[in-house]
Amino acid sequence: MITVVVVFAVNSLLEEVFYRRWLQTRWEHLLGPWPAIVLSSLLWAAWHVGIQGTGDLPGDLAATFVNQGVQGLFLGYLWSRYRLMWPLLTVHGAVNAAPVLLGLW
Repeated sequence: MITVVVVFAVNSLLEEVFYRRWLQTRWEHLLGPWPAIVLSSLLWAAWHVGIQGTGDLPGDLAATFVNQGVQGLFLGYLWSRYRLMWPLLTVHGAVNAAPVLLGLW
């Protein structure tokens, strides 16, 4: 259970504050909402290649851009629409905690 709390605190909070609240917000002022959402989602997905990759770059890119990219679009939309951190932290934390809680990790 401590692992779940640490993973939530580090990954969910830090990633959402950086990628959505800080980066996406700044890009929205420059590019508009959807380009900012897409760019921050792609960058967030690319970050996951480095931390979740297996060494098969084409496969890792495809997997992270599908999984984290789609999740990033959803989280980016939530941030752009509501400007509340708690929905992002709840979704991100639940996705991170699910494998641990289900015993799949």
